[in-house]
Amino acid sequence: MKKTRPLIVALLLQLFITLGLGSVVAYGKTHDRAPAGLIVWGQDYSGMSRIQVSSQIKDRIPNSLLFQEQDYPLKMDRSYEEIDKWLDQVFQVPTGFWFTDIIQILSLPSKVIPSSDFGLNREDILAQLQALSAIINKPMVSAMITYSKGQLVKTDGQAGQEVDIERTWLKIASEHEQKQVALVVNNLPPQPDLADISRVEDIIGDYTTYFNSLDVPRTKNVRLAAMALNNQLIPPGQIFSFNDVVGERTEASGYLPALIFVNQTAIKGDGGGICQDSSTLYQAVRQAHLSIVERHTHTLPVSYVLKGQDATVSFGILDFRFRNDTQGYLLISARTGSNWLRIQLFGLADEQHPVLLKPAGYPSHPEEWNRDPK
Repeated sequence: MKKTRPLIVALLLQLFITLGLGSVVAYGKTHDRAPAGLIVWGQDYSGMSRIQVSSQIKDRIPNSLLFQEQDYPLKMDRSYEEIDKWLDQVFQVPTGFWFTDIIQILSLPSKVIPSSDFGLNREDILAQLQALSAIINKPMVSAMITYSKGQLVKTDGQAGQEVDIERTWLKIASEHEQKQVALVVNNLPPQPDLADISRVEDIIGDYTTYFNSLDVPRTKNVRLAAMALNNQLIPPGQIFSFNDVVGERTEASGYLPALIFVNQTAIKGDGGGICQDSSTLYQAVRQAHLSIVERHTHTLPVSYVLKGQDATVSFGILDFRFRNDTQGYLLISARTGSNWLRIQLFGLADEQHPVLLKPAGYPSHPEEWNRDPK
């Protein structure tokens, strides 16, 4: 028994030496080396040094954008920092003790680390794309149509352009071969375009009412509201809101106190008189057979339309709204004269919204389409 002890000790010593030498060899071969199965974007980086992996991955990231033959550089410093943070998780961080480092290396499993485990700094790149869009974006200019001096005047629009930030980001994040990526820029066609407004040519509503021009505050209010309504273009299917277009009737907006109806009493309030605008518009809308969405009547009769044929409004409380249910755009022409307010509706006539045969009004109507009351 005594003779076997030295032999056992010798064998154990030899085993420890062998393990130690093997560990040293393993440490030398695997120190600062990527683990087996490190595959990023289809490329195997197993066994490469950290410097090699870092350099090659960063070299596969785009660093500029191309638009109309002009190059726009991207700053990728923060994205490089993200990659370095990820590499800290992949490579062994030295503990300062070679034996502990060896144990860590030997315990590292062989695994495939998907590229989804790390990525570019989205926030930083989106901020750069946002700044670039401020340079490249161009607003779309709509085609215009106005009624002036008895005729419709049409002006062509202009296309705009807008950087598609999300799609450009996705291209940058998914490109692993080219250093330059084409900037995604969307074309913004005019809306409406010249073809849309060219269809606006039929008179489907035309109504005129009259006011006392000696009532200066009320006359001014009627004119201000008419100016807000004039040349408003309503897309097909859209609901028109009188309050949204005319806005709040305040002294700051130029409106003066004039008589308004509150319950069964007439009192002075800012914007008094503009219900004549909404009521005249309502009459033209009725002629055009458009769908009424909201309408309210006064508590007392008014002088400018027949009883029950008015449309009272009060900002934030009562509105006059209708839908353009024609097949095209609808143009409002609202204009005033010495003592009259005339509102015409130009659009695309059809069976449900036929061409108006003659202008109407209360208590009288214009004699001709292109000639306003004197």
